Amino acid sequence: MILKLGVVAAVSAAGLSLFTFQSGSGVAPAGALSVGDAPGVAPTSPGQQAGAMIPGRRLDCTLGRIANFDASRVQEPSEYVFEGRHEFSLYLPAAPVRTTPPPDPVDAPEPVDPQTRIIADPDGLAKDSESSPFNRVVDVWPQRVEMTKPINSVSVTLIIIEVTDQSQSSASMFLTKANDAATFDLQNLYSGQCRVTLGASGKAAPS
Repeated sequence: MILKLGVVAAVSAAGLSLFTFQSGSGVAPAGALSVGDAPGVAPTSPGQQAGAMIPGRRLDCTLGRIANFDASRVQEPSEYVFEGRHEFSLYLPAAPVRTTPPPDPVDAPEPVDPQTRIIADPDGLAKDSESSPFNRVVDVWPQRVEMTKPINSVSVTLIIIEVTDQSQSSASMFLTKANDAATFDLQNLYSGQCRVTLGASGKAAPS
């Protein structure tokens, strides 16, 4: 069931930023910036000079379906009830450290490295978009990565990754089907934890 969520509930559910999506009207939802943790440019540390590279990353994740999402209110993550265990693996190739803000959602997306891909999805969480490459990736690692993969001319598979420790060895993932920044498929909201392998080559065959 595709349901239009309130902006507050939608952004709270995924920490959605304005960089991945435009709304159906072509502008970002009102108030979205004031809710959740919209990412900016990843802070540059002394070891991250201009021209520095983020290494390739493989994420091996275990996701569960959020069975009790309530669009009428803001829920704490501890309230979620999960159903099932689904293995899901993703490869993010090496990329330059971002030193400028990501493009606005209404702008044309930046080119996506064709190595960016789903490595394993045995339960078909992203099956509807398996024939399409990722068309938009906003990579502000080690903070966050937002990605979309077209299902059709209206809907996409949306993936949001947030690094959860300073060693960058683990991350959380949110995956769903979406039409815009406030329209999610409530029967397909998945969340879970990932093991991150830095410096991965991504030689596994794409799914």
